[in-house]
Amino acid sequence: MSQAIALESPPKLNKLQDSFLQELIRQIRLADSFGQYNNWSDELLVEQLITTRYHHETAANNFNLETLNQILTKAFYQAIGAIIERRTGHSTEVFINLRSKEFSSAVISCGGVLVLYSLIWGYRKLSFLSLSELVESAETNIHNAVSKASLYLNFVY
Repeated sequence: MSQAIALESPPKLNKLQDSFLQELIRQIRLADSFGQYNNWSDELLVEQLITTRYHHETAANNFNLETLNQILTKAFYQAIGAIIERRTGHSTEVFINLRSKEFSSAVISCGGVLVLYSLIWGYRKLSFLSLSELVESAETNIHNAVSKASLYLNFVY
């Protein structure tokens, strides 16, 4: 009696399984206090940070961009702050100033130490060319912030 061996294709990794992207999604959902984007999938929310020609045409015609971009910008830096807190074990504070559409800023302190200061040129345009660029940008900011914090705070990373 011969048995057929069924070969299954390896499971594809969900592109949103990255720890930063999971935290970003969590922060977006927390920032959406009016529930405007409750019926949006996680993928659709994250895709709003990816620049494509189609995205700009669709977004300009269908969505209140100002509110969404404020939520996305705040969530991006809040997610960075949350990951820094997890990696260092010290509390973080995230301050985001989006008063000006051309020039805004984000500041993150960890255990009282200023670990990230970012000028945001036109928060309406916070976007990345790809999902990997978004994650890489966040991880670079997180790595630099954790390195600064390690100079002043007692923790192992």
